[in-house]
Amino acid sequence: MRLAVAALALAVALAIPPRLSADVWAYAAYGALIAHGIDPWAHAYGPAQIAQLGDPLLDGALAAWQGSLPRDVYGPLFTLPCAAIVAALRGAGPAATVFALRAVAAAALLACIALAGRSRPRLAALLAFHPVVLWTAAEGHNDALWLALVLGADGVRAGRPRTALLTVAALVKAVAVVPLLSELARGPRRVGAAAAAALVLVAGYAPLLWSLAARGLDHAAGPPRISLLHAPALAAWSGSEIPLAVGAVLAGAGAAAVRRAWRSGDRVAAATLLSWLLLPAPEPWYALWLLPIVAMVRRSPAATGLLAATFCGAAGYLQDAVSGTTLHSPALLGGTMLALYALPLLLALVAPVPDPQPQAQPVPPTPPPLVSPSPSPAATTSPIPSTMTPIPTPTPSPAPTSSLFGYVVDPPAAANASPRIVEIAINDRTLHQGQILLVKITTSTDVTALIARTMGHQIGIPIMSPGVFAGQQQLPSGIPGFLLNRSYEIEFVATTADGKTTAYAIPLRLER
Repeated sequence: MRLAVAALALAVALAIPPRLSADVWAYAAYGALIAHGIDPWAHAYGPAQIAQLGDPLLDGALAAWQGSLPRDVYGPLFTLPCAAIVAALRGAGPAATVFALRAVAAAALLACIALAGRSRPRLAALLAFHPVVLWTAAEGHNDALWLALVLGADGVRAGRPRTALLTVAALVKAVAVVPLLSELARGPRRVGAAAAAALVLVAGYAPLLWSLAARGLDHAAGPPRISLLHAPALAAWSGSEIPLAVGAVLAGAGAAAVRRAWRSGDRVAAATLLSWLLLPAPEPWYALWLLPIVAMVRRSPAATGLLAATFCGAAGYLQDAVSGTTLHSPALLGGTMLALYALPLLLALVAPVPDPQPQAQPVPPTPPPLVSPSPSPAATTSPIPSTMTPIPTPTPSPAPTSSLFGYVVDPPAAANASPRIVEIAINDRTLHQGQILLVKITTSTDVTALIARTMGHQIGIPIMSPGVFAGQQQLPSGIPGFLLNRSYEIEFVATTADGKTTAYAIPLRLER
């Protein structure tokens, strides 16, 4: 259903020529420059360098970019495939090349939806039904390409192949370094993998790094991109203090929102919110940067604000839709800043914190140990470790067992839902390092496998009987301090023999 809806929406969007962004023309131009033996990472290119080449594709790209083609800032594993597509379609004309690049981006988004649908249904739904995501993919933006590789790595259990896929993603676009660093930080024994990844990335981005060191940043004509970071420059451009005043108010609200999220323990969302506020250009297609975080963290005011930011980012198109003296209007600049930031920050500041109410219910005796499907001695830094040392099953106590599970959640049932998670029972809502974790999940009887996942790590929960999954494990005592005293969204994913899945997430807090 998700794939069908997304495919239909993308097909309609592909029929509309890109008018709000010229990025896909830049991608094609980078490939054409390589075909001419010219370094696209060296610097920006103007009419003087482009005209002498006599290439219709480069002429079209220069026109789309209003006379100045920006420097290539992408990795070689994006630009070189663009060059191959340009070479293959050289005889078909510039329009065919641009459409092919847009089709590749749309196919990459469909791949993201399919990969996320295996174990991250919430993310799959967000990608499939998000209008900004669908439109920006149809425009040809390359963010779905690196995200597809990251989601592919998410389904790989072995450490080295995961790291390799994430490194490849970072060689498409540098933003994928963030999930790569997250993967490498999961254990102290990843020094070799980190060094190898760093060497590969430095080699891959060497042309860009060299040009930045030799020539510095390019400075395009016209106003800077509308953002909080550029509020002083926008005030100088417009000759008015309005953009600066609006930026100051929004920056204060942003600081308060980040502080609220951080103090509530929602630190991943807080860090993401801060990063979004510091972006020099919160472009619409950056929704693909935020949605994986929104789907991963627990539902919270900060996460709600980030979700709103993925929609409000569409206001960034306004700067490209107007031209001339209109861009000097302080009201336009300040109003666009409000459209980009006001609603997300308001939600992050005032939205209530969801608080599911646990119920104490009787349960059977202590279950057997949990078994991890992907043991790794390097995962002791994860809040729920992937290497789980089995502990002997204690003799059942004659005392009442209702005290074993103090945190019980009954997920709401959807109409005709199959499979279904009926009940999630955990010994405590707040866990401590070194404590024994007890889990019992009741599902519909067609469920054959169940995993719990958080922060990109997953563990399997063994089946006790049809519809009952349970286990126990002792949490490690050496968890780093920065992972403690915070809340995590734990997602339970149930799968049937024919591949159908359902998922439900609950918050857990990890303390010292």
